[in-house]
Amino acid sequence: MMNKPIWLFALLLVGKALSQTNNLTGSPYSLFGLGVSSNSNIGINNAIGNGGYAVGGNSFINNLNPASYGKMGEQNFLFDFGFLAEISAIQNRSASENRIASSFSNIALASSLGPKSAFGLSVSPYSDVGYSLIGVESNIEGSFDSFTSNVFGSGGLNDLRLSYGRSIVDNFRAGIYASYLFGVIEEREITDASRTFINESTLNVLEENYYRGIRFGIGIQYDVSPKLTFGWGVDLTTYLSARRDRTVQKNLDFIPSTVENEVDEKIASFQLPTQLNTGVLFKPIEGMGLSLDYVLKLWNETEQRDNVGVFVDEQQYVIGLQYVADAKSYKYSRRIIYRAGFNYNTGYLKVNDNPVASYSITGGLGIPLGNRSLSHLNISYGFQRRGDITGILVEESIHTLNVNLSLRDFWFIKRKID
Repeated sequence: MMNKPIWLFALLLVGKALSQTNNLTGSPYSLFGLGVSSNSNIGINNAIGNGGYAVGGNSFINNLNPASYGKMGEQNFLFDFGFLAEISAIQNRSASENRIASSFSNIALASSLGPKSAFGLSVSPYSDVGYSLIGVESNIEGSFDSFTSNVFGSGGLNDLRLSYGRSIVDNFRAGIYASYLFGVIEEREITDASRTFINESTLNVLEENYYRGIRFGIGIQYDVSPKLTFGWGVDLTTYLSARRDRTVQKNLDFIPSTVENEVDEKIASFQLPTQLNTGVLFKPIEGMGLSLDYVLKLWNETEQRDNVGVFVDEQQYVIGLQYVADAKSYKYSRRIIYRAGFNYNTGYLKVNDNPVASYSITGGLGIPLGNRSLSHLNISYGFQRRGDITGILVEESIHTLNVNLSLRDFWFIKRKID
Protein backbone atom coordinates (compact mmCIF):
# COMPACT_ATOMS: atom_id res chain seq x y z
CA MET A 1 0.00 0.00 0.00
CA MET A 2 1.24 3.51 -0.84
CA ASN A 3 1.03 6.02 2.00
CA LYS A 4 3.20 8.90 0.76
CA PRO A 5 1.46 12.29 1.15
CA ILE A 6 0.27 13.93 -2.04
CA TRP A 7 1.96 17.23 -1.22
CA LEU A 8 5.36 15.55 -1.56
CA PHE A 9 4.63 14.74 -5.18
CA ALA A 10 3.26 18.23 -5.73
CA LEU A 11 6.60 19.65 -4.59
CA LEU A 12 8.35 17.37 -7.07
CA LEU A 13 6.13 18.71 -9.83
CA VAL A 14 6.95 22.33 -9.03
CA GLY A 15 10.64 21.52 -8.70
CA LYS A 16 10.60 19.87 -12.10
CA ALA A 17 9.05 22.96 -13.68
CA LEU A 18 11.54 25.34 -12.09
CA SER A 19 14.56 23.19 -12.96
CA GLN A 20 13.73 22.57 -16.65
CA THR A 21 16.75 24.21 -18.31
CA ASN A 22 18.15 21.67 -20.79
CA ASN A 23 17.04 21.89 -24.41
CA LEU A 24 14.65 19.14 -25.48
CA THR A 25 15.16 19.81 -29.19
CA GLY A 26 17.76 20.85 -31.74
CA SER A 27 15.24 21.69 -34.47
CA PRO A 28 15.84 24.77 -36.65
CA TYR A 29 12.05 25.07 -36.93
CA SER A 30 11.96 25.95 -33.23
CA LEU A 31 13.04 29.42 -34.42
CA PHE A 32 9.43 30.17 -35.33
CA GLY A 33 6.54 31.06 -33.04
CA LEU A 34 7.00 29.61 -29.54
CA GLY A 35 9.08 26.67 -30.80
CA VAL A 36 8.14 23.18 -31.92
CA SER A 37 5.61 20.99 -30.12
CA SER A 38 7.28 18.68 -27.64
CA ASN A 39 8.03 15.08 -28.65
CA SER A 40 7.36 14.02 -25.07
CA ASN A 41 4.07 12.83 -23.64
CA ILE A 42 2.89 11.04 -20.51
CA GLY A 43 2.40 7.30 -20.11
CA ILE A 44 1.67 5.18 -23.15
CA ASN A 45 0.78 8.02 -25.55
CA ASN A 46 4.35 8.30 -26.85
CA ALA A 47 4.23 4.77 -28.30
CA ILE A 48 0.82 5.04 -29.99
CA GLY A 49 1.64 8.07 -32.11
CA ASN A 50 1.00 10.65 -29.36
CA GLY A 51 -2.71 9.92 -29.63
CA GLY A 52 -5.35 8.13 -27.58
CA TYR A 53 -8.08 10.71 -26.95
CA ALA A 54 -10.72 8.01 -26.43
CA VAL A 55 -8.51 5.74 -24.28
CA GLY A 56 -9.59 5.41 -20.63
CA GLY A 57 -7.27 6.14 -17.73
CA ASN A 58 -7.91 3.19 -15.44
CA SER A 59 -4.31 1.95 -15.58
CA PHE A 60 -2.27 4.94 -16.79
CA ILE A 61 -2.37 8.74 -16.88
CA ASN A 62 -3.96 10.00 -20.12
CA ASN A 63 -3.47 13.76 -20.10
CA LEU A 64 -4.90 14.20 -23.59
CA ASN A 65 -8.49 13.97 -22.35
CA PRO A 66 -9.47 14.96 -18.79
CA ALA A 67 -12.57 12.74 -19.06
CA SER A 68 -10.26 9.69 -18.89
CA TYR A 69 -9.77 10.35 -15.16
CA GLY A 70 -13.39 9.36 -14.61
CA LYS A 71 -12.45 5.73 -15.38
CA MET A 72 -9.67 5.44 -12.81
CA GLY A 73 -11.78 3.65 -10.21
CA GLU A 74 -11.65 3.78 -6.42
CA GLN A 75 -8.50 4.03 -4.26
CA ASN A 76 -6.15 4.19 -7.25
CA PHE A 77 -2.91 6.14 -7.34
CA LEU A 78 -0.74 6.66 -10.44
CA PHE A 79 2.65 8.31 -10.80
CA ASP A 80 4.60 8.85 -14.03
CA PHE A 81 8.16 10.08 -14.50
CA GLY A 82 9.70 10.47 -17.97
CA PHE A 83 12.99 10.94 -19.83
CA LEU A 84 13.46 12.00 -23.46
CA ALA A 85 16.49 11.71 -25.77
CA GLU A 86 16.43 13.12 -29.29
CA ILE A 87 18.92 12.77 -32.16
CA SER A 88 18.19 14.85 -35.25
CA ALA A 89 19.81 15.03 -38.69
CA ILE A 90 19.25 18.31 -40.56
CA GLN A 91 20.01 18.85 -44.23
CA ASN A 92 19.40 21.26 -47.07
CA ARG A 93 20.63 21.32 -50.64
CA SER A 94 24.27 21.90 -49.73
CA ALA A 95 24.99 20.68 -46.17
CA SER A 96 23.90 18.43 -43.32
CA GLU A 97 24.28 18.48 -39.53
CA ASN A 98 23.55 16.19 -36.57
CA ARG A 99 22.26 17.41 -33.19
CA ILE A 100 21.57 15.69 -29.85
CA ALA A 101 19.26 16.82 -27.03
CA SER A 102 18.05 15.07 -23.89
CA SER A 103 16.47 15.80 -20.53
CA PHE A 104 13.86 14.67 -18.03
CA SER A 105 10.56 15.26 -19.76
CA ASN A 106 7.60 15.03 -17.39
CA ILE A 107 6.32 14.32 -13.90
CA ALA A 108 2.67 13.48 -13.32
CA LEU A 109 0.42 12.03 -10.64
CA ALA A 110 -3.24 11.06 -10.47
CA SER A 111 -5.39 9.92 -7.57
CA SER A 112 -8.95 8.77 -7.04
CA LEU A 113 -11.31 11.07 -5.16
CA GLY A 114 -14.00 8.43 -4.95
CA PRO A 115 -15.42 5.54 -6.96
CA LYS A 116 -16.44 7.84 -9.84
CA SER A 117 -13.96 10.71 -9.91
CA ALA A 118 -10.23 11.46 -9.89
CA PHE A 119 -7.81 14.32 -10.38
CA GLY A 120 -4.40 14.68 -11.99
CA LEU A 121 -1.47 17.07 -11.58
CA SER A 122 1.36 17.18 -14.08
CA VAL A 123 4.14 19.29 -15.53
CA SER A 124 5.54 18.65 -18.99
CA PRO A 125 7.05 20.60 -21.90
CA TYR A 126 4.53 22.40 -24.11
CA SER A 127 7.00 23.69 -26.69
CA ASP A 128 10.76 23.38 -27.17
CA VAL A 129 13.32 25.81 -28.55
CA GLY A 130 16.89 24.86 -29.42
CA TYR A 131 18.38 26.27 -32.62
CA SER A 132 21.75 27.64 -33.75
CA LEU A 133 22.51 29.73 -36.85
CA ILE A 134 26.26 29.88 -37.46
CA GLY A 135 28.05 32.30 -39.77
CA VAL A 136 25.12 34.49 -40.80
CA GLU A 137 26.50 37.14 -43.19
CA SER A 138 24.91 40.61 -43.15
CA ASN A 139 25.84 43.82 -44.96
CA ILE A 140 26.57 47.04 -43.14
CA GLU A 141 24.06 49.65 -44.27
CA GLY A 142 25.60 52.24 -46.60
CA SER A 143 28.75 50.25 -47.40
CA PHE A 144 30.04 47.10 -49.09
CA ASP A 145 31.42 45.74 -45.81
CA SER A 146 29.78 42.87 -43.97
CA PHE A 147 29.77 41.28 -40.55
CA THR A 148 29.22 37.74 -39.29
CA SER A 149 26.72 36.74 -36.61
CA ASN A 150 26.08 33.54 -34.67
CA VAL A 151 22.54 33.20 -33.30
CA PHE A 152 21.53 30.71 -30.59
CA GLY A 153 18.03 30.04 -29.25
CA SER A 154 16.98 27.97 -26.24
CA GLY A 155 14.15 27.47 -23.76
CA GLY A 156 10.47 26.84 -24.35
CA LEU A 157 7.18 26.69 -22.49
CA ASN A 158 6.09 24.37 -19.69
CA ASP A 159 2.56 23.13 -19.05
CA LEU A 160 1.54 22.87 -15.38
CA ARG A 161 -1.85 21.17 -15.56
CA LEU A 162 -4.61 20.30 -13.10
CA SER A 163 -7.22 17.88 -14.46
CA TYR A 164 -10.47 16.50 -13.06
CA GLY A 165 -12.68 13.78 -14.51
CA ARG A 166 -15.90 12.16 -13.38
CA SER A 167 -18.02 9.23 -14.48
CA ILE A 168 -21.54 10.65 -14.91
CA VAL A 169 -23.07 7.27 -15.66
CA ASP A 170 -21.41 3.90 -16.26
CA ASN A 171 -20.66 4.55 -19.93
CA PHE A 172 -20.27 8.35 -19.99
CA ARG A 173 -17.42 10.44 -18.54
CA ALA A 174 -16.68 14.19 -18.56
CA GLY A 175 -13.67 16.20 -17.49
CA ILE A 176 -12.10 19.64 -17.33
CA TYR A 177 -8.54 20.91 -17.05
CA ALA A 178 -6.74 24.18 -16.32
CA SER A 179 -3.19 24.70 -17.57
CA TYR A 180 -0.72 27.33 -16.49
CA LEU A 181 1.61 27.83 -19.46
CA PHE A 182 4.84 29.60 -18.66
CA GLY A 183 8.44 29.77 -19.76
CA VAL A 184 11.24 31.81 -21.26
CA ILE A 185 12.65 31.80 -24.78
CA GLU A 186 16.19 33.09 -24.96
CA GLU A 187 18.01 34.30 -28.07
CA ARG A 188 21.66 35.28 -28.02
CA GLU A 189 23.34 36.93 -31.02
CA ILE A 190 27.13 37.30 -31.16
CA THR A 191 28.37 39.61 -33.90
CA ASP A 192 32.00 39.72 -34.98
CA ALA A 193 32.95 43.00 -36.67
CA SER A 194 36.73 42.49 -36.48
CA ARG A 195 37.06 42.19 -40.26
CA THR A 196 35.47 45.63 -40.69
CA PHE A 197 37.23 47.58 -37.97
CA ILE A 198 40.90 47.76 -37.09
CA ASN A 199 40.29 46.92 -33.45
CA GLU A 200 38.91 43.65 -32.13
CA SER A 201 35.19 44.32 -31.86
CA THR A 202 32.24 42.08 -30.95
CA LEU A 203 28.65 42.80 -30.06
CA ASN A 204 26.59 40.49 -27.80
CA VAL A 205 22.81 40.84 -27.82
CA LEU A 206 20.75 38.82 -25.32
CA GLU A 207 16.96 38.79 -25.45
CA GLU A 208 14.87 36.85 -22.94
CA ASN A 209 11.15 36.69 -23.75
CA TYR A 210 8.92 35.59 -20.86
CA TYR A 211 5.45 34.14 -21.55
CA ARG A 212 2.64 33.10 -19.24
CA GLY A 213 -1.07 32.44 -19.42
CA ILE A 214 -3.91 30.11 -18.37
CA ARG A 215 -5.71 27.75 -20.71
CA PHE A 216 -8.86 25.71 -20.12
CA GLY A 217 -10.18 22.63 -21.84
CA ILE A 218 -13.04 20.15 -21.57
CA GLY A 219 -13.50 16.59 -22.78
CA ILE A 220 -15.96 13.70 -22.78
CA GLN A 221 -15.79 9.96 -23.42
CA TYR A 222 -18.74 7.77 -24.33
CA ASP A 223 -18.70 3.95 -24.38
CA VAL A 224 -21.09 2.93 -27.16
CA SER A 225 -20.35 -0.71 -26.29
CA PRO A 226 -17.58 -2.63 -24.50
CA LYS A 227 -15.71 -2.65 -27.81
CA LEU A 228 -16.26 0.94 -28.99
CA THR A 229 -15.56 4.30 -27.31
CA PHE A 230 -15.77 7.85 -28.66
CA GLY A 231 -13.95 10.88 -27.27
CA TRP A 232 -14.49 14.59 -27.96
CA GLY A 233 -13.13 17.80 -26.52
CA VAL A 234 -11.96 21.35 -27.03
CA ASP A 235 -8.96 23.34 -25.81
CA LEU A 236 -9.99 26.98 -25.63
CA THR A 237 -8.07 29.82 -27.22
CA THR A 238 -5.92 31.88 -24.89
CA TYR A 239 -3.52 34.82 -24.92
CA LEU A 240 -0.07 34.47 -23.39
CA SER A 241 1.14 37.77 -21.95
CA ALA A 242 4.76 38.54 -22.77
CA ARG A 243 7.64 40.72 -21.58
CA ARG A 244 11.26 41.04 -22.60
CA ASP A 245 14.62 41.62 -20.97
CA ARG A 246 17.22 42.90 -23.45
CA THR A 247 20.93 43.45 -22.91
CA VAL A 248 23.43 44.70 -25.50
CA GLN A 249 27.10 44.48 -24.63
CA LYS A 250 30.04 45.69 -26.73
CA ASN A 251 33.56 44.31 -26.49
CA LEU A 252 36.24 46.60 -27.91
CA ASP A 253 39.82 45.32 -27.61
CA PHE A 254 38.46 42.72 -25.15
CA ILE A 255 37.11 45.46 -22.85
CA PRO A 256 33.34 44.97 -22.25
CA SER A 257 30.86 47.80 -21.90
CA THR A 258 27.05 47.80 -21.70
CA VAL A 259 25.34 49.65 -24.53
CA GLU A 260 21.71 48.85 -23.66
CA ASN A 261 19.92 47.26 -20.72
CA GLU A 262 16.12 47.09 -20.75
CA VAL A 263 14.09 45.14 -18.18
CA ASP A 264 10.38 44.21 -18.23
CA GLU A 265 9.70 45.65 -21.66
CA LYS A 266 6.12 44.81 -22.66
CA ILE A 267 5.87 43.02 -26.02
CA ALA A 268 3.01 41.62 -28.08
CA SER A 269 1.14 38.70 -26.55
CA PHE A 270 0.97 35.36 -28.33
CA GLN A 271 -2.39 33.75 -29.09
CA LEU A 272 -2.88 29.99 -28.90
CA PRO A 273 -5.76 28.85 -31.12
CA THR A 274 -8.88 26.88 -30.37
CA GLN A 275 -8.12 23.16 -30.63
CA LEU A 276 -10.78 20.57 -31.49
CA ASN A 277 -10.10 16.94 -30.53
CA THR A 278 -11.82 13.76 -31.69
CA GLY A 279 -10.90 10.16 -30.91
CA VAL A 280 -12.21 6.62 -31.39
CA LEU A 281 -11.13 3.45 -29.58
CA PHE A 282 -12.02 0.08 -31.05
CA LYS A 283 -11.33 -3.25 -29.30
CA PRO A 284 -11.77 -5.98 -31.94
CA ILE A 285 -10.50 -8.78 -29.68
CA GLU A 286 -9.63 -9.20 -26.01
CA GLY A 287 -6.37 -7.41 -25.17
CA MET A 288 -6.19 -5.32 -28.37
CA GLY A 289 -7.02 -1.63 -28.74
CA LEU A 290 -7.02 0.41 -31.97
CA SER A 291 -7.21 4.18 -31.51
CA LEU A 292 -7.90 6.80 -34.19
CA ASP A 293 -7.50 10.53 -33.51
CA TYR A 294 -8.11 13.76 -35.40
CA VAL A 295 -7.00 17.15 -34.08
CA LEU A 296 -7.71 20.55 -35.64
CA LYS A 297 -5.93 23.71 -34.45
CA LEU A 298 -7.56 26.89 -35.78
CA TRP A 299 -4.47 29.06 -36.34
CA ASN A 300 -6.21 31.07 -39.10
CA GLU A 301 -8.49 32.71 -36.55
CA THR A 302 -5.49 34.17 -34.70
CA GLU A 303 -4.36 36.13 -37.82
CA GLN A 304 -0.76 35.79 -36.69
CA ARG A 305 2.35 35.52 -38.86
CA ASP A 306 6.08 35.01 -38.45
CA ASN A 307 8.94 36.88 -40.10
CA VAL A 308 9.24 34.25 -42.84
CA GLY A 309 5.75 32.79 -43.08
CA VAL A 310 2.08 32.79 -42.09
CA PHE A 311 0.21 30.61 -39.61
CA VAL A 312 -2.36 28.25 -41.13
CA ASP A 313 -4.85 25.79 -39.66
CA GLU A 314 -3.06 22.67 -38.44
CA GLN A 315 -4.48 19.16 -38.78
CA GLN A 316 -3.21 16.01 -37.11
CA TYR A 317 -4.12 12.39 -37.93
CA VAL A 318 -3.09 9.62 -35.53
CA ILE A 319 -3.40 5.82 -35.56
CA GLY A 320 -2.37 3.81 -32.49
CA LEU A 321 -2.38 0.11 -31.70
CA GLN A 322 -1.61 -1.81 -28.51
CA TYR A 323 -1.87 -5.48 -27.61
CA VAL A 324 -1.38 -7.59 -24.49
CA ALA A 325 -1.93 -11.36 -24.45
CA ASP A 326 -3.32 -11.46 -20.90
CA ALA A 327 -2.94 -8.51 -18.53
CA LYS A 328 -3.81 -10.69 -15.50
CA SER A 329 -1.70 -13.73 -16.39
CA TYR A 330 0.76 -15.19 -13.90
CA LYS A 331 3.13 -15.71 -16.82
CA TYR A 332 5.33 -12.64 -17.09
CA SER A 333 5.77 -12.68 -20.89
CA ARG A 334 2.00 -12.65 -21.49
CA ARG A 335 1.65 -9.38 -19.56
CA ILE A 336 4.10 -7.43 -21.75
CA ILE A 337 2.24 -4.77 -23.77
CA TYR A 338 3.17 -4.14 -27.42
CA ARG A 339 2.42 -0.75 -28.98
CA ALA A 340 2.77 1.02 -32.34
CA GLY A 341 1.54 4.25 -33.91
CA PHE A 342 1.57 6.64 -36.85
CA ASN A 343 1.13 10.44 -36.78
CA TYR A 344 0.77 12.88 -39.68
CA ASN A 345 0.75 16.64 -39.01
CA THR A 346 0.09 19.26 -41.71
CA GLY A 347 1.97 21.91 -39.67
CA TYR A 348 0.92 25.41 -38.64
CA LEU A 349 3.53 27.39 -40.62
CA LYS A 350 3.58 28.03 -44.37
CA VAL A 351 6.79 29.47 -45.88
CA ASN A 352 6.59 30.74 -49.48
CA ASP A 353 3.35 28.72 -49.88
CA ASN A 354 5.18 25.56 -48.71
CA PRO A 355 3.68 24.01 -45.52
CA VAL A 356 6.07 22.63 -42.92
CA ALA A 357 4.44 19.21 -42.53
CA SER A 358 5.73 16.20 -40.58
CA TYR A 359 5.03 12.54 -40.01
CA SER A 360 6.22 10.08 -37.36
CA ILE A 361 6.26 6.33 -36.79
CA THR A 362 6.40 5.00 -33.23
CA GLY A 363 6.65 1.70 -31.39
CA GLY A 364 7.18 0.58 -27.82
CA LEU A 365 6.77 -1.85 -24.97
CA GLY A 366 5.05 -1.77 -21.60
CA ILE A 367 7.25 -3.91 -19.38
CA PRO A 368 5.72 -5.02 -16.03
CA LEU A 369 7.85 -4.27 -12.97
CA GLY A 370 7.57 -7.68 -11.34
CA ASN A 371 5.30 -10.71 -11.49
CA ARG A 372 2.43 -9.19 -9.48
CA SER A 373 3.15 -5.48 -9.93
CA LEU A 374 0.64 -3.12 -11.51
CA SER A 375 3.46 -0.75 -12.52
CA HIS A 376 5.24 -0.62 -15.88
CA LEU A 377 8.37 0.66 -17.53
CA ASN A 378 7.10 2.18 -20.78
CA ILE A 379 9.76 2.43 -23.48
CA SER A 380 9.07 3.88 -26.92
CA TYR A 381 11.05 4.76 -30.03
CA GLY A 382 9.93 7.20 -32.68
CA PHE A 383 11.14 8.34 -36.07
CA GLN A 384 9.92 11.72 -37.30
CA ARG A 385 10.52 13.61 -40.53
CA ARG A 386 9.72 17.32 -40.69
CA GLY A 387 9.99 19.84 -43.52
CA ASP A 388 11.36 19.43 -47.02
CA ILE A 389 14.36 20.49 -49.11
CA THR A 390 12.39 23.17 -50.93
CA GLY A 391 13.42 26.81 -51.24
CA ILE A 392 14.76 28.01 -47.89
CA LEU A 393 13.31 25.02 -46.01
CA VAL A 394 15.38 22.18 -44.56
CA GLU A 395 14.53 18.53 -44.00
CA GLU A 396 14.81 17.18 -40.48
CA SER A 397 14.97 13.51 -39.50
CA ILE A 398 14.47 12.92 -35.78
CA HIS A 399 15.02 9.78 -33.70
CA THR A 400 13.46 9.92 -30.23
CA LEU A 401 13.63 7.61 -27.23
CA ASN A 402 11.08 8.05 -24.46
CA VAL A 403 11.36 6.18 -21.16
CA ASN A 404 8.51 6.53 -18.67
CA LEU A 405 8.36 4.92 -15.25
CA SER A 406 4.64 4.47 -14.65
CA LEU A 407 3.81 3.40 -11.09
CA ARG A 408 0.38 2.23 -10.00
CA ASP A 409 -0.83 1.27 -6.53
CA PHE A 410 -3.88 1.33 -4.28
CA TRP A 411 -4.48 3.67 -1.34
CA PHE A 412 -5.70 2.63 2.10
CA ILE A 413 -5.74 -1.13 1.40
CA LYS A 414 -4.76 -3.28 4.37
CA ARG A 415 -2.77 -6.38 3.72
CA LYS A 416 -4.34 -9.55 5.11
CA ILE A 417 -0.91 -11.13 5.66
CA ASP A 418 2.15 -9.09 6.70
